[in-house]
Amino acid sequence: MKTRLLTIIAVGISFFFLTACNENRDVVEINRALDRVALVQTAVSAFPLDSIGIVRTRLTEAKDDIKWLALDSNVVFVKSDAKAVGDLALASRYLKDTPGRISGLVNEIGRCKTQLTGLKELIELSATLDAKGDTIDDVYLKKNLDIEIEAVNNLESALFETSRLIRLGLETDSASWASIDSLITEKKGLWARGIAGEDNVIRTHEE
Repeated sequence: MKTRLLTIIAVGISFFFLTACNENRDVVEINRALDRVALVQTAVSAFPLDSIGIVRTRLTEAKDDIKWLALDSNVVFVKSDAKAVGDLALASRYLKDTPGRISGLVNEIGRCKTQLTGLKELIELSATLDAKGDTIDDVYLKKNLDIEIEAVNNLESALFETSRLIRLGLETDSASWASIDSLITEKKGLWARGIAGEDNVIRTHEE
């Protein structure tokens, strides 16, 4: 009798844990997804925003300088200048969309957290209807959980691409800025001498 009772208790406990595991499986997956979102949020908060802003401003100003210098008749660009000009364009292209990318990441982090937390609450409350009045069942939960897990996958991919572009942009700027700055200084010198020469010609004619 005692052995039978222990067997019944053991089976009951096993059934309880099996049921609990089945019921909480989706919650466990949601918690894992929320942890992944938290890691993305930590990575985004670690972006060197000040450095990125300074470099982007500097590159934009350098591009503007190159543009107006190239239009001036006193300034001539030669083949050897192409490397510095190309590096300037490359670094600018890498960092061009950085603010928008970071803003997009922040927005998607918030959306993912809200959706996952809401889905978790529905499960924990054993809700039968969502805010739209749709029936909540296993099919509903699987469909929505799959959607949100895919959203987290896409969020991580966006983080990876944004991090890659930022790294390449900062590395390219660091490696090439000295030559870019030197080129602009040289061309501004040609421009200044050309302007000074034109002024001398004008004064000579006036005399």
